[in-house]
Amino acid sequence: MFLPPRSRARFYGRSTNYQGVLRDAVLGRITEGDDVAAIERTLADYLGVRHAVCMPQARVGIYFTLSELTRRRKKVVLSPYTIHDVINMVICAGATPVFADIDRATCNVATDEVARLIDDDTGAVMVTHLHGLACDIEGVTRVCRDRKVPLVEDTSQSFGARVGGRRLGTFGDAGIYSFGMAKNVNCLYGGLVATDRDDLAATLRDELRQLPYTDSSILLRRAGFCLTGDTITSPLFFGAATYWAFRYGYLHEVEALNKRVRGEDAPTIKRTIPENYLRRMTPMQARLLVPQIPEVDRLAAIRVGYARIYDEGLAGIPAILTPPLREDGSHIYLNYAIQVKDRHALLRFLMTRGRDLTVQHMGNNADYECYGEWHRDCPAARATAGQVLLLPTYPGYGEREVKKNVALIQEYFRTHAAERPHDAAGRAPVASARAATSQRS
Repeated sequence: MFLPPRSRARFYGRSTNYQGVLRDAVLGRITEGDDVAAIERTLADYLGVRHAVCMPQARVGIYFTLSELTRRRKKVVLSPYTIHDVINMVICAGATPVFADIDRATCNVATDEVARLIDDDTGAVMVTHLHGLACDIEGVTRVCRDRKVPLVEDTSQSFGARVGGRRLGTFGDAGIYSFGMAKNVNCLYGGLVATDRDDLAATLRDELRQLPYTDSSILLRRAGFCLTGDTITSPLFFGAATYWAFRYGYLHEVEALNKRVRGEDAPTIKRTIPENYLRRMTPMQARLLVPQIPEVDRLAAIRVGYARIYDEGLAGIPAILTPPLREDGSHIYLNYAIQVKDRHALLRFLMTRGRDLTVQHMGNNADYECYGEWHRDCPAARATAGQVLLLPTYPGYGEREVKKNVALIQEYFRTHAAERPHDAAGRAPVASARAATSQRS
């Protein structure tokens, strides 16, 4: 028998968020105050940019930004390995997604693919810093500068990371950030566009000025959902009940349970932006962000420490593709994403032995039927989409839990020695992929 584990995920900013929501709901001041403008100034200073414009969601920031940048040239080169609504925002902006294959080790877009796909009709390149790992942003920036193409950074999963002392999201024409409930800075919903371009910032503010605030009832329901999630994943409650339900649901394929913890729904295309997306961040949400910003770098350092333990224990197993270990602030590991050919076999082994983990449900959008008119063959993204297993890194998880994960994964591969190594893009051995990534960095 085993002791129940810690939950696979927990929300950030928990106690301050609930206190703030309750206070503002009771006082009737969810939409009162100039706090959005104040947090925009704070975030602009933190990121080192001229302008920070708060958004109701990161995806809405993508929509508004690309609508402006692709007025004349319509193609947007981007990774297919992202949430499908990012692709929808490109389409809703009137642009054409051009899928560029990825670097297997980081799960981020490959610079040489970006360079190859830019042409005279390219209106923007959009990179994603996925799982808290920086893409080759310096390389992509050089390509875009040389080709005179605007660059947008989707930094939704990497707020606070930096390359060469410069925060991610500030290398291109615009950086998009998410403050959704699953991110390392959380105000229930919400996002941000950061830019040094006066014209872009003015356009974004003009677009937002005419929109209503996000409905208070939606925010209160979201807060209730988060509070429920925090309660059922608290160590005492999780160990007594929740874990056993999660475990049973996964091992016995109970869809009614499994769908409640899945990150992505089935992909569907949107050609016009939904009306309920077109909202503004409320002052209450801005106030929720204030105490979290000073904690970003400290909490990132804890996650990097967990990544070091994972790397030391797993990087030598040929059948696992581990992310590069970077301790310079460029990789902040929102999750530690490993790749295993039969990830469900490994996950079943771990769940039966007292672990609570999950696969990455994000897929390869280039292969989805609903985006068939923009299909491109992206073998690395296809392979990655079927192999990522997420290992927890949230600060409260604890080194002891990390080490238990490592020990059991090592045990699994000791008893599955015939497991074949990965390949970097369907061809080269995993060791080559890691070496190539090290050389690029």
